[in-house]
Amino acid sequence: MGRIAVAEKNILLLGAILPALLLAGCQPFEELYFGDETTVSRHGGPLILAHWMPWYEGPRFQREETYPRVYGGHWRGWGRYEPWLADEYGRARIAARQYPLTGPYHSANVALLEYQASLMIIAGIDGVIIDWYGVYRANDFGINHDNTVALVDVLRRAGLNFLIMYEDNTLNMMAGQNPAPVTQRSREIGRMSFDWAQENWFRDPLYVRFQGRPVVLCFGPQHFRGPNNRDDWDFLFYNVYPLPWFGDIDNRYPWADASFNWPPMHLSQMIDGRLTLTEERLVTYLQNFYQGVQRNRPFRIATVFSAFHDSYAQSYGYLAYNDGATFELTWNMAMEFDPHVIQIATWNDYGEGTIIEPTIERGYSELEFIQERVREWNPDFPFTREDLRWPLEFYRLRFTETATAAEEAAIRAAINALFRRDAQAFRAAAAAVRPGLTVDVNELRPILRVP
Repeated sequence: MGRIAVAEKNILLLGAILPALLLAGCQPFEELYFGDETTVSRHGGPLILAHWMPWYEGPRFQREETYPRVYGGHWRGWGRYEPWLADEYGRARIAARQYPLTGPYHSANVALLEYQASLMIIAGIDGVIIDWYGVYRANDFGINHDNTVALVDVLRRAGLNFLIMYEDNTLNMMAGQNPAPVTQRSREIGRMSFDWAQENWFRDPLYVRFQGRPVVLCFGPQHFRGPNNRDDWDFLFYNVYPLPWFGDIDNRYPWADASFNWPPMHLSQMIDGRLTLTEERLVTYLQNFYQGVQRNRPFRIATVFSAFHDSYAQSYGYLAYNDGATFELTWNMAMEFDPHVIQIATWNDYGEGTIIEPTIERGYSELEFIQERVREWNPDFPFTREDLRWPLEFYRLRFTETATAAEEAAIRAAINALFRRDAQAFRAAAAAVRPGLTVDVNELRPILRVP
């Protein structure tokens, strides 16, 4: 079935249920129809969305730090690291070359999610692109989905936008082949996930849409990628109304509505014994992407990234951080493209070393950079570099379970004010959390263990 036929089918479906909704006294268009609405940034520039990974299993409280059972494969490096142990500097032995200021964490921990959402608001980030594995309970996909649901709950309270980037490679992983053949069963499994997303996410006012249609990206496609893959995706979206605005990676399919770029580690070359992506090859890749067919598409996505320095047993390559110069380079080239969306790749992929979440090695550098750019677009943007330091202090008190009831109430008041974008009330509540507690833009204050 073609995309036009799918759209006609959905219109007929809407026509069938509309009379019943009207008789029930509902307002169906508020729930089912967004007209030509396109999600835009509240700051006047492109919509800034951070690519967020859902897969971390770790301690929710400090008392759990030394329990091996709480750590999942992404902190363990699938058995190569022991994060319940610490090095001589008090850092957990995690599968990462950068160390989060929070230490290893659990992606469904509400205190951690509020920390992340708070940082995004203060930096001027509009929301997240969620690396989504679908709703099926296989491998760790079910846990990843549960963590994503927990994130969306916090995003809704925080007024942050979101969209999904579907990993159809999960179907290959479930079949134990790469690539696995597309079967009726794999198509049905994929449709099940999009039926769930339609019911729970796509009609959410905070879900990112273009011209009234929910935006769905795919990291690939890697499973539904054959000569008939357009029909496959129409099958997956059969029950989704309106039809998603679909984006693939690197302009792989001419029928896709949009495309996005990604760190091109496949262009790395061996230099001095290390597989390295040079700046010259990076720039050429970005120029080709931004000056190609994507430039003439109505919805443009540009990806910005700071580095690539993975901790895998077999590396995919190395892209130097260069004290933030790589982030600035990719940002500037993205802005020349005049994008609707800037995708930050990534918020927290520690396995590949692309994170902008605050770390010991890089501090708050990328968040401060974004904050400065947002202030250029919106001179009334109220948050500062100092404000970026408060969420860690709130998380520290919660993680260590040392906050009194009064202090927890003050933390709650500060977060609520932040979620309302009330900078003055946020600072007043933060100052009232604990007498003598202050923040300093010249200090990182990571949460470390006693070595």
